Amino acid sequence: MGMAASQVRLLQLTSRKNDIGRQLSSLSLQKMALSNDMKKITKKYQDALSSKTLKWSTNSGVSYVDLSYANLMRPSSVNQNTPYLITNTNGQVVIDNQYKKYAEMISATGAAGGDYESNRSNILASLTGVSPESLDASVTADSAVQEAEDKVNNLQNEVDILEAKCTTEIFENDFFTDCLGSIGSGFQWDGASTTNVGGDYKLAEQNGGGHWLLGSDATSSKSKLKELLEQLKKNVSNYLTDSDYQAFTEACNSTYTEYCGNIDQAVTSGTKDDKSIPVSIFSDKSNQLGLRVDKFIDTLMGAYRSAGGRYEQSTTDTNAYYYTCIDKNSTEYIDYQNKLAELDAAKEEYEAAVDASNQTLTSTDETQIAFYDKLFNAIAEKGWVANSQVSDTDYLNQMLQNNQYFITTISTDEDENGKIFYEYDSTPASNFEYIVSVNDSDAQEEAQIEYEYAKSTVDEKESRIDTRMQNLETEQSAINNMIQSAESIRNDNEERSLGIFA
Repeated sequence: MGMAASQVRLLQLTSRKNDIGRQLSSLSLQKMALSNDMKKITKKYQDALSSKTLKWSTNSGVSYVDLSYANLMRPSSVNQNTPYLITNTNGQVVIDNQYKKYAEMISATGAAGGDYESNRSNILASLTGVSPESLDASVTADSAVQEAEDKVNNLQNEVDILEAKCTTEIFENDFFTDCLGSIGSGFQWDGASTTNVGGDYKLAEQNGGGHWLLGSDATSSKSKLKELLEQLKKNVSNYLTDSDYQAFTEACNSTYTEYCGNIDQAVTSGTKDDKSIPVSIFSDKSNQLGLRVDKFIDTLMGAYRSAGGRYEQSTTDTNAYYYTCIDKNSTEYIDYQNKLAELDAAKEEYEAAVDASNQTLTSTDETQIAFYDKLFNAIAEKGWVANSQVSDTDYLNQMLQNNQYFITTISTDEDENGKIFYEYDSTPASNFEYIVSVNDSDAQEEAQIEYEYAKSTVDEKESRIDTRMQNLETEQSAINNMIQSAESIRNDNEERSLGIFA
């Protein structure tokens, strides 16, 4: 009976030991699975730390905002009221639910070639709050501006043609002789009797000096200088257009100022008989101040060129010039003047048309209308596709990063008839000038929260498994001791029983 009881006890302990072994093996596998889960969680967290997102920046990434649908496709200060189209691989404009109803008015199926103009007033009225009547009045006013502008441009072309017919290029020596002309007998020449500017200039150049006498003191000399310049202005007025004459007048003023300084310098220093300088005192001319002709004319004409007077530089001598002159006695000049009067009247009409146009809408209205005109003209021309997810910034970002969507810019141009048309340029978002790639802080924060929560869950499960395994191992150790004790008792009983029968 004792041997049987010992054997039963031994069998029970062995069964429990095997059960504990199975539990420990299962717990070990669970712990290994938790370790693999933790590796995946860590990998996901590390990927999030290196993840990038696209942002909109106009200062090379110094500051930026979300690259959102609204920041691209709705008028705002972010996009400077310029639409940046989101387009797909087929070139269609991708729109959200808000724009869909307007796009359907243009093209019911989304096909390219829709009709925006017929629906323009209703669409813009809905989006901007401006009445269709005001929008139509604005179109009429803009047409009047365009018509007035065309008239100005056409008349300007006619004026340019007529001006060309009565103008010519005159070489500087001829210009000095014919246009600057005679300065009158009131100006004495120290080397000859001539008073023609061209002749005096030539003699002064050839002889290394030649002067017009001004006066015996600074005050009278300056007065004579002013009289000289006024005479030159009077002479040349018959040969220059109004704008060129204005440049000549400015040249006379600056030359007067410069040569008044030369007169003061000559008087102060008492320089005598020096033919090489602009103004000198000549003892053989009763100590009168003399103005060197060629230097004076060179200074005057240099100031004229700087003031905007029309000229051409000689190709054979870069120090020589041709000056543009007009024949005011020709019939072409009379036609030119008449046409110029028409042009001035047309410019006034244009300004009045612009003023009237500016009063039809506010600047804010005009800015928004210009934005929507570009957007919906693009929808009509390129076609459209609706996607309700495009307003989700994360979704849009992924589509742009994966080159499923592109950024398309719009530029305007005119054909030979002056009609405005649009040109489009599609660019991958990663190459677009206003888009920068930055660390995705939102994804990183979200990943960190998920990582910390998942890690705490794994740690808790692993802790429970460790505690359970520790308890089972302790129990297993105790069972091993009990098995050894039971085996010892069994062996002793067997020896005693065998000894009795022996």
